[in-house]
Amino acid sequence: MNFLHLKYFLMVAEELNITRAAERLYISQQSLSNHISNMERELNVKLFTRSPKLALTYAGDLLVDTATQILDLHSQYLNKVGDINRHYMGVLRVGISYTCGLAVLPEILPQFRREFPMVEFSMFEGNSSELEDELAHGRVDLVIAFHPIMLEGVETVPLTEDRLIMVVPKVFTDQVFGPRAEEMRAQYAQGADITAFRQMPFILLKRGNRVRGIVDQYLSRCYFKPKIILETENTVTTLAMAREGMGIVICPQLFLRTIHLPGVKPAPEDVDLFPLADPSTLSRLVVGYRRDRYLSHFAERFILIAQDVLRK
Repeated sequence: MNFLHLKYFLMVAEELNITRAAERLYISQQSLSNHISNMERELNVKLFTRSPKLALTYAGDLLVDTATQILDLHSQYLNKVGDINRHYMGVLRVGISYTCGLAVLPEILPQFRREFPMVEFSMFEGNSSELEDELAHGRVDLVIAFHPIMLEGVETVPLTEDRLIMVVPKVFTDQVFGPRAEEMRAQYAQGADITAFRQMPFILLKRGNRVRGIVDQYLSRCYFKPKIILETENTVTTLAMAREGMGIVICPQLFLRTIHLPGVKPAPEDVDLFPLADPSTLSRLVVGYRRDRYLSHFAERFILIAQDVLRK
């Protein structure tokens, strides 16, 4: 049994489906089944039940934890050796939310790759609880998330402060304020009064999202019930809708970087960007890592690069 066998086993344990696991590993189903069967013969124990559907046995469940620890220790060792030899070879595994990754990684990764072309970069995308679980089990080395990270034993490094912004179609501002529109644009650029847009439609993220929770609490304190015409899980979708004049969006300032993505109009000339002044709408983006794990030189550099990019 070797590291490759353990990697294959963990993929099957995650998917509980040989076909999907084989597709993700880019090997044939037969080859993957043979690997699992060989492991079971070597260990003289069944790792999976095959009927009525694939499921972990008690021995298989124990091996999930053991294999995860073995592969994690192996990864840490390779990172240490790479640092010792200054070859900087290894793997950097980063956990991040989908939209946050979309907003910041295109600027961070090219510089990181130029400095460390021999380092393999692996990314896990998920919500805050999923990111913390990946970090807790050693499946990622770093997470980029909004403070606070609730997991114990985690060191955090601040990246940037981020406030919520109202993305308002300019036609809405003109409609609400009429002849005073330009005056109110200048005033609201310092902090908006959301109640002025009580009659305008809103497009919000679905409940369960961290940003939506902050927005709901803010709206409740303002005694403001928005006219919601659409809810979605994708921040980029909300921004695209705002750009087309369909509704007002509330999103973190950081995510406005996605306005410049392909398929979205190149400059926000058709929307007003009004920050919300309430202190509760200010968040801090951080990098988190476990104190009890070895942090490679290239992981430290990744953090410094992220800080430099997000301070611009």
